[in-house]
Amino acid sequence: MNLKDLVRNADIAMRKETKKYNPDIEFLHDIALEGGKRLAEKYHASMDIVEVGISLMDLKLLEAQSLGIVKEHVRLSTEATKKLLEEYDLSEEVKDNILHCVEEHHGVDQYFSIESEICANADCYKFLDPKGVFTYCSILARRFHDLDKEWQQLEYKMDEKYHTLSLKEAKEKLTPYYEQIKSLLEIAKK
Repeated sequence: MNLKDLVRNADIAMRKETKKYNPDIEFLHDIALEGGKRLAEKYHASMDIVEVGISLMDLKLLEAQSLGIVKEHVRLSTEATKKLLEEYDLSEEVKDNILHCVEEHHGVDQYFSIESEICANADCYKFLDPKGVFTYCSILARRFHDLDKEWQQLEYKMDEKYHTLSLKEAKEKLTPYYEQIKSLLEIAKK
């Protein structure tokens, strides 16, 4: 199987995982995918690698969450990605790039590739774009049933992703949203 097959099958695998654990996450994935595609086009990156990276970077997040080991989701997603990549006739360079997209999606000082940096920035759309923020709020409301905990987790994710932003286009688009939503949260807490 080739890279185009992997693009399709990675997307199918991600959607299967979300349906199993929490279908709402599929909408967040689509927000990241849309942002990632725009960034890949802007930076002349491999669209296929970006799409695969975005589909696989949180592949095991929901499973890790259900097991109470959410901080292990990057390791679990990387292991699942390695196993999946064994089925494809891809160069070691492409495989390494995909693995770095998964491993580095929470941000690093020096990205392995533009595709890896795009995946990290695309992940920020889930928690900084208004559609993503409102979707995440809905998920948090069902998880916690405690407004203070919900706001605390929302701010944590927003701050984390704001500090992950590294690409000019993503910063320019998402920074105003971050500032506006943070301001509204401060007003709401009073």
